[in-house]
Amino acid sequence: MTWFSKQKRSIVRNEDGATLMEFGLVVGPLMMILLGIMDLGYQSYLDTLAKSKLHEVARDASTGEMTVEQIEMAIEDGLDALTLKDAKVTVTVKSYFDFTNIGKPEKLTVDTNRNGEIDPGDCYIDNNKNGVFDVDYGIPGTGGPDDIVSYQIGIETKRLFPLAKMFGWSENMTSSNSTAVRNQPYGAQVDLVETCESAL
Repeated sequence: MTWFSKQKRSIVRNEDGATLMEFGLVVGPLMMILLGIMDLGYQSYLDTLAKSKLHEVARDASTGEMTVEQIEMAIEDGLDALTLKDAKVTVTVKSYFDFTNIGKPEKLTVDTNRNGEIDPGDCYIDNNKNGVFDVDYGIPGTGGPDDIVSYQIGIETKRLFPLAKMFGWSENMTSSNSTAVRNQPYGAQVDLVETCESAL
């Protein structure tokens, strides 16, 4: 038996390093799974924190002592430590007369042809007092006493890890939350005004 044959047989029988080879096959997919879980965990935590901060600020603002700018600043400051660089945080604040009207058009009081749409001669409750029939009559701002205020927050930020293409995800993660709170009765709620369209 030649020296080469002996070496060949000893190499075939040698199992040293087999574990390292197996680990090398497993570590790639395992790392991808772990990074994916951490990315989803970050997104979930960001969403939960945003929702919590939104509710906190909405309660504080219900006393009528906060402006929209102060609300935006309070929310952005609360999320600043967690959001990544270049994250976009948008806050929308609109007030309504009551809960049933959130996101709905102004109510028709006279519908001459009963088509459910505003026509010449029809009358409606001009909730935001702008003299125009609105599909969503929410008034930008925190409203007045006893008004219902709708708060919406949207977050768009880069993902924690650059794995979007590997998992088929978008490069940015988004989060949106909303809540509605009735303002405290720190005064009298402003009465609604009926407005009529001019007949042709």
